[in-house]
Amino acid sequence: MITKRPERITAHLPAGWGNGWENVTIAVTCEKQDMLDKRLPVYLDLPIYHHAVMIEPMLTEVDLSSYIEKYRTSDGRPLIEEVSVGGESGANARVCDYKWVEKVWLQCKENGISFYYHQTGAKLIKDGKLYNIPRKLQHIQAHKAGLDL
Repeated sequence: MITKRPERITAHLPAGWGNGWENVTIAVTCEKQDMLDKRLPVYLDLPIYHHAVMIEPMLTEVDLSSYIEKYRTSDGRPLIEEVSVGGESGANARVCDYKWVEKVWLQCKENGISFYYHQTGAKLIKDGKLYNIPRKLQHIQAHKAGLDL
């Protein structure tokens, strides 16, 4: 399940939920740093067995490091198990900078967190050049980057 409203989850959990169910992952989406700073503290305090963060569409550079460091399991692993990143698609898509993607990838790699580069988005800046990428190639180009962990 994916949400942009983690503050609503607790009120809608089923009876017997406890600390979550092993077969359920609840993910939160955060498209830019201010939304990450608003949503992640609420989300990471929820009783969820598997935590995932989706930064899609990625609209600004984001830094997960403070959340990776602060929120840990009882055995010291990061509470965030998986991060998925992708640029925005569509005719009016906003730009995603490949440097932003690499920054999050490195934070995940250094902390043993699964990372998935979902799609480039329609407008991608890489090495200072703006690329307009057709929808049908956005997933392919992201996969070719070789960033998935």
